[in-house]
This record gives sequence, structure tokens and C-alpha cells, in this order.
Amino acid sequence: MNDYEAIEETVFRYFEGYKTKDRERLERAFVVDIANMMGYWKNDEGETELFTVPYKDLIERWVDPNFTPRKFDEGKILSVNIFSDVGATVVFDCGGKYLDTFQMVKLDNQWRIVNKFFVDQ
Repeated sequence: MNDYEAIEETVFRYFEGYKTKDRERLERAFVVDIANMMGYWKNDEGETELFTVPYKDLIERWVDPNFTPRKFDEGKILSVNIFSDVGATVVFDCGGKYLDTFQMVKLDNQWRIVNKFFVDQ
């Protein structure tokens, strides 16, 4: 598998892991101890706000039996930029609801997400 295919597999591991509440998929997609998600989204009052949260906390929330994942029919990678042998960025359209950008690292010969920034569409 080349780097582009490995990066694509990691991104879709995250996407599918979120939709199915699969802890193993999610933990294999991230550098869990340091990965963060930051983004702009609309709060309960409809105002756009910037927030950040560690993925170790998000994964715990997402795999909780009482958590209801947001529904996404499809997701697609818009671009992949491998800028070094250990670093890449990915732009991902999350079903037209969010536009995600991932910062990825190659760690122990596997591509993982270290940070995500998103914008609520």
C-alpha cells in the first residue's frame, strides 16, 4: 500500500469508526494521547463559536452507548498533500455538513491523524 492509500484508509477508518461507535477503528486513526479537534460550529443559540477538545475525550463520548452519532451518508477526500515522509494534510468533505482538514503524521510506519480543524457548513 502506498502512502496515499494508507492516508485514505486512515481517514475512512475515522469516518466509519465514528458512524459505528467502533473504539478500535477510532483509536487506530489517531495519535490518541495528543490528537485534538478544533473547529467552528453553531452552538445551541445558533451562534458560530470556536472550540477545541482532545480526541481521547471525544472517543470516550463517541463510543458511549447513549451517544447518538450525527448522520452522514457519505464522505469524500478532496485533497491529500504529502509534504514530507512523515507529514501530510488532508481536506475531507464530511457529507456536505462539515469541511474537515486533517494534519497527519507517519508514526511507526502508519499514518495517523494528529489534529483536525473543521468548519460547520
